[in-house]
Amino acid sequence: MTADSLPGSGAVAGGGVQAPPPPAPVPDEPAPAGPVLGFRELSERVIASVFERYPWLNRVLMGMLAVFTGTCVVAVVARLSPLPLIPVPLFVVAGYALRQARGVSARRQLFNWVLLFALATIVGFWLISVVGRWVE
Repeated sequence: MTADSLPGSGAVAGGGVQAPPPPAPVPDEPAPAGPVLGFRELSERVIASVFERYPWLNRVLMGMLAVFTGTCVVAVVARLSPLPLIPVPLFVVAGYALRQARGVSARRQLFNWVLLFALATIVGFWLISVVGRWVE
């Protein structure tokens, strides 16, 4: 028995199992050219979709700001010091930004108002922690 007589050796036509021919190369189709989205555009889309999908979110956030401000006012009475009132103006700015964001339809303006709301709230909380360290 020689190597030519083994099935699949290719010496005999139709003798044995052979691998299929390689597929023909598919021409590369260019990807559809679309705008490249950055972090800002992605953020605008996410914020706009959240505000459209959950219309009650604005009221909930406004209520939370009212609770934060009320807590600061109660802390003035409890600590007998005006220091807990320091973050209240920032919470007022955050409430104003949230109120302005409610009536905006453009994504970029909505992003700007929501960013102002988030920054004012975060800085207000940071000031609460600083005041808490001062009072101790």
